[in-house]
Amino acid sequence: MIDDRKITTSKEIIEIGLGSIGKVKIMKALAEEDKKTTIYTLHKKTYLKREDIKRNLEDLIKIGWVHESKLVNKMYNINRDNEYVNRLIAFFSDVGYIDHQ
Repeated sequence: MIDDRKITTSKEIIEIGLGSIGKVKIMKALAEEDKKTTIYTLHKKTYLKREDIKRNLEDLIKIGWVHESKLVNKMYNINRDNEYVNRLIAFFSDVGYIDHQ
């Protein structure tokens, strides 16, 4: 988990965003979803522990790659307005890591 300081450089953003296989799996799962999703759904798609998902989501939210909505349950979706996210999704698609954008 990252500290509360401001993340400003591209290097920091990329290293945090892709710093673990768990974050890559979460980004893949969210990129393949067209709607908001829960930690339970992310667990089913990634096979990661719920605690690991929560910790990784905190980092991805801090760098602006994921949005969190608090409805009845916390819901998560990928930030398709973020330039880094769009490039990452394009890369995932180009190399066949995800089924669609």
